[in-house]
Amino acid sequence: MKKIFVIALGISTIVACKKAKLNKQTTSFADDATAQAAFKDMGRVMEEVVDDDGNGTNRTASYTFGNCATVSISPAWADSTFPKTIVVDFGSTNCTDNYGIKRRGKLIATVNDRYRNPGCKITINPQSYYVNDYKVEGTKIITNKGRNSSGNLEFSTEVNNGKVTNTNGESISWNSSRTSEWIAGEGTFFNICDDVYSVTGNGNGVNREGRSYTVTITEPLIKKVCCRWITQGKLELAPDGLKTRKVDFGDGTCDNKATVEIGNKTYNISMW
Repeated sequence: MKKIFVIALGISTIVACKKAKLNKQTTSFADDATAQAAFKDMGRVMEEVVDDDGNGTNRTASYTFGNCATVSISPAWADSTFPKTIVVDFGSTNCTDNYGIKRRGKLIATVNDRYRNPGCKITINPQSYYVNDYKVEGTKIITNKGRNSSGNLEFSTEVNNGKVTNTNGESISWNSSRTSEWIAGEGTFFNICDDVYSVTGNGNGVNREGRSYTVTITEPLIKKVCCRWITQGKLELAPDGLKTRKVDFGDGTCDNKATVEIGNKTYNISMW
């Protein structure tokens, strides 16, 4: 029994070491994916409210965040005056939405025009805001750039001084500059779950260990509004002093899986 225990302990130690090595190799990707998801979610919540545009006084329950928040708009949509201030208040305790995401705190935005009008600018700031118990800080700016050559609406998205803090108190710094093309679902106002965006651009950050990195999207990232994760696309992440990580988000399936290629090795990763 003693020998079996020692062997088992040795196997456990090897597995733990391999896992620790994997975690070390992919820390920057994991942290970038966490920040990306947190700020994408923050933007999506506010975009849903702004795109509602006063047509949905009975639509609240169909938001992806369900009845988890109280939404206030001043001046009200019926008043054509801009800018407007929008507050989405999830309360002081976690509320779980229709897709299993927990939120608390507030999102506060100023909007200078209607969402679908070129030039519309939405500036979002969180206030004591948490997503799945991760604290999210920083400013996100979404600007409607009008229609591109394909006839699709495009939006520039900027994240400035982004910061995400996990439950252990470890923080990620994050900034990004991206373009989101609305490639599906624009014509079906009350069915937000068929909305799909194609995202290009770059970003940079500092992971929880204090290592700086840069990110470049090499193949457009596909984001379905009612899927929590990126479903398709590729990016390259370059941590300071380390090899570039090549990330592949898959074939379009809504899941939390991705692969990370580092040198001649490929790792299977589960995203936050």
